[in-house]
Amino acid sequence: MVIGDNVFIGMKSTILKGVHIGNNVIIGANSLVNKDIPDNCVAAGNPCKIIMELEEYHEKRKAAQVAEAKELVELYRERYGKEPDEKALHEFFWLFTDGNNELPECWESMMKLGGNYEYTKEQFRKNHKKFKDMEDFLKKI
Repeated sequence: MVIGDNVFIGMKSTILKGVHIGNNVIIGANSLVNKDIPDNCVAAGNPCKIIMELEEYHEKRKAAQVAEAKELVELYRERYGKEPDEKALHEFFWLFTDGNNELPECWESMMKLGGNYEYTKEQFRKNHKKFKDMEDFLKKI
């Protein structure tokens, strides 16, 4: 068995002898990996099969986060009768900022949670925000 770099293996998965899992792979929980899995994909099932390419999964997750942020804004407006602030939208800060922006403390602290701040900061510098700013996002909802 060979497992590549940057591989996430879901809980209660079984990987059979002689199987090779490539780099940058996500294996879903409870999967039975009985054949080789190539690089850069998401795979799951019993038997395990490729579900999608990693880039497609990434785009799908980004779209889901935009939808989650919109839902949060709508619920916030309904409950509090006002626009959410930076603190309320802290987990979605990457939608409104990129690596060139100065981050408010509540957003900066989110980047420090994982214990790999410098790496996270470097990755964030590559971020391309989805909206001009938070106000632009709120107008579009």
